[in-house]
Amino acid sequence: MTTSKGLVATLAAAALLGACAPIAPEAEVITEEIVDGTAETGFPSVMLLYNQSGGMCTASLITPRVMLTARHCVMRADGDTQASASSISFYVGSSQRAITAQYRARAIYLIPGSTSNIGDGRATDLALVELATPARETPMEIALGSPGTLNGQQITAIGYGQTPSGQTGTKYRTSAAVTGLQQGLIFVDPAVCQGDSGGPVIGPDGLIYGVASFIFSPDGRTEPRCGTAPGAYNELYRHMDWVQSVLEMVGDACFPDEGGEVCDGVDNDCNGEADEGCMPLGSACTESATCIGGLCATTQAGQICTQECDPMRPDVGCPPGFFCGSTGCAGHCVPGAPGGAPIGASCAADTDCASLFCADPGDGMQRCLPPCRLDAGRCLAGEICVPLGDACGGCVDQDIVGGLGHGLGEPCSEGADCRSGACAERGGVSECTAPCGADGSCPEGFSCREGACMRTRGVGDRGTVRVGSACLDNSDCPGGICAILGDRNWCTITCDGATPCPAGFGCAAAGGVNVCAPMGSLVGEECDTNEECASGLCARVGGSSVCTEPCSADRVCGVGLECRRTADGAASVCTAVGSSAGGCSVSVGARSSSSMWMVLVGIAIAMVIGRRRAR
Repeated sequence: MTTSKGLVATLAAAALLGACAPIAPEAEVITEEIVDGTAETGFPSVMLLYNQSGGMCTASLITPRVMLTARHCVMRADGDTQASASSISFYVGSSQRAITAQYRARAIYLIPGSTSNIGDGRATDLALVELATPARETPMEIALGSPGTLNGQQITAIGYGQTPSGQTGTKYRTSAAVTGLQQGLIFVDPAVCQGDSGGPVIGPDGLIYGVASFIFSPDGRTEPRCGTAPGAYNELYRHMDWVQSVLEMVGDACFPDEGGEVCDGVDNDCNGEADEGCMPLGSACTESATCIGGLCATTQAGQICTQECDPMRPDVGCPPGFFCGSTGCAGHCVPGAPGGAPIGASCAADTDCASLFCADPGDGMQRCLPPCRLDAGRCLAGEICVPLGDACGGCVDQDIVGGLGHGLGEPCSEGADCRSGACAERGGVSECTAPCGADGSCPEGFSCREGACMRTRGVGDRGTVRVGSACLDNSDCPGGICAILGDRNWCTITCDGATPCPAGFGCAAAGGVNVCAPMGSLVGEECDTNEECASGLCARVGGSSVCTEPCSADRVCGVGLECRRTADGAASVCTAVGSSAGGCSVSVGARSSSSMWMVLVGIAIAMVIGRRRAR
């Protein structure tokens, strides 16, 4: 294990596991499970945590009324403000689309401290959440003793986080070795990914010893990658006084409110049920005071008892039998479940679609679409966000809706295509832009380039450079270097014995400096097997097999590449400009026994003059 001084550098590129997790359709492009894990249909007390203002995490039931999770999982998206209890829900089930029960939060208890101390190993990333009603599942036991006995042993990790394929929202279980303990952290071999935050580390004795907090890059600089990055858990033992004080305060005892039971989602009269006598979700209503959960609102299903949710994520945030239906940019839970129709298929209702969003983009035909907001850059290549009454709508093939002005980050051929009147090209990809703010600021996901806001590329989790991302110059690799060898350009960093390269890359000499170079083909280059690609994925695109990688609105492809949906609409991958991912499928050829190695001769390195971070 490293010393305390070494720990600072080791954790400098740590990535919190919760808020970064995308909630997306299950991708079929890669089928490997999370770090050699297996789908888990048991452990019902390990639940999916959904934070309407922060994202998706994992949590464990440790008493009938208390859930254990990570502190950053119950914060707002800014990471500094605690989310309201009403925005937190827990779901029982094997995946986000196989929910069998929902529990709402009554109160949140944060451990004193901060989640921002990851760099010096002093993070106190723990939280306890009191449920509005007792859970029916059997609680898991927490360890009262030191985790020191775990060192070198195999632990069990469970969570709903991202697999190496980009899939999220499915419960997986895996095992990993404990590699060390220091400053209240339990370090393990690769076992967890984004979205597993708050999940338990279970010892051989079946007890919970800690809570998943972050993955980190051993070199302290590069982007931690799901499947290869080691993880860290906040141990419970050092904070047992706090844990026990909260459990004693909440207890199994319930103190009835003087006013008796009211419709607010809480068991006010302490009879083990919440809102008995109130109208259930989906019932027609006239006032909130009569509804379970305390909300009567006008929805796409009429005026019904409901709860708020995020319309950009319609498949999460609602109880079993409901989904998040949109009324403009507002989202409310309405009755229904996802259908099987893919993106672009004709539909009559939201529930016909796997995306849970059916709309007519303006040509008289209702289609299954991904939901979007104007000027948020959430649509993929060849798509534009078509508003339906206000700033929200669906991503539509640009060829379907001619003459409609394109929004920020969407494709264009000239300024007249864009609502802003400005179109800029870089690396063969043209997109609508807008002027940067007076201080050079741009909306989230965009960077100021020569006075115009364009999509940010080459950035990994927590602002680290994404080694291997295609680039033209250093400005495409915030905090890194754009390496050039012939017609191959990629974002990289300097390396040495103490600063290793991420998986798929090796440290090679390049004219007086060592840089991380691909040990196989880069995205867009030809391949026969997955192992030949630095990204680990070889796919059939059009008539040839090329290296690619999963992408999304949150993970933008490198310069000169576009993120396009596969034919079934279940996933999206990076392709060369003008290519189609419609025939994308994973290469199933035998893996080669050894990786390719590129001998670097005279790499032209444009050293960073002024390091820029994404704005």
